[in-house]
Amino acid sequence: MKVKRQTNFIWGLVALGVGLIVLLRALDVLPAGMYDLALRAWPALLVLFGLGTLLRNRIPLGNLIALIVSVALVGGLAASAYSSRATQERSDYQEVIAQPIDSGITLLRVSVNTLGTDVEIVRSLASGTVSGQFSGSSESLLVASYNELGDGTADLAVTESRTSTFPMLESIGRGRLLLELPAGVALDVSFVGQEGTVSLNMDGLALERLNMDLVKGNAAVSLPNYRPLGSAPDATLGALVVREGSVTLIVPTTVAARFTLNRGGSGLRPDFDSTVYNLLADGDGILEARNFDTSEIQIRYTVTVPRGLITVQAAGE
Repeated sequence: MKVKRQTNFIWGLVALGVGLIVLLRALDVLPAGMYDLALRAWPALLVLFGLGTLLRNRIPLGNLIALIVSVALVGGLAASAYSSRATQERSDYQEVIAQPIDSGITLLRVSVNTLGTDVEIVRSLASGTVSGQFSGSSESLLVASYNELGDGTADLAVTESRTSTFPMLESIGRGRLLLELPAGVALDVSFVGQEGTVSLNMDGLALERLNMDLVKGNAAVSLPNYRPLGSAPDATLGALVVREGSVTLIVPTTVAARFTLNRGGSGLRPDFDSTVYNLLADGDGILEARNFDTSEIQIRYTVTVPRGLITVQAAGE
């Protein structure tokens, strides 16, 4: 009798869960993506029934163990399916960016925030215009907002978001963003990305400051042959962060760079030309150009890469 009560409880719990899912969907409370996942996972009931039949008379709490195994199986397969879909590039949704910049703007602050997107930022061949192209899944939404502040500066924010908190499985995929910045205006660029391959090619741009925070992926940053005019000579011009991945820093031979390194105790020695740079301290250390004190153009950045390799190379290599 004890085994029978346990069996009734487990299947009663399953019936309650199924009914609750259907009810919440009917009331438009359950997201479509979550309901779609529940429909795809119904064969797990067969696994539950089979395991329950095999285990109920052999081990204590057999049906409960069968339920836990079935839920874990569904969760693992769902995570695998979403992860696999997330690596596939999609082009269901397209967005074009074409923002003219007034000739009186002396500083343009550009903020870019993306999700699972490969990003490339380069110099525009057209002066006075920020242009770009985004392609991604139908679950993505890209919004570009521009605001002139009346003091000779302007803000441009390019933000990617999701149209739903729990997207449909078939709509998940990696996006791609190409953004072209004008060369004729001083730039303060900030990039925040959740996942993807990132290329910030600042070559030919009047880059005053650059901040990057990439959660997962590899990044390449090309710095320009440009002396910042809006910061003190000894000021740090930004922080370059890659939390799970590696970064390659490409520096023109005419620019002397000083990078304050935070490697998070990874023990990975930075890759650099020892005839050009000198690692000044043990531990995380400071990587400084040997001609830093005498160079006409000096730049300073902090570089945080706790789980990957920091590579510094000259432009053209």
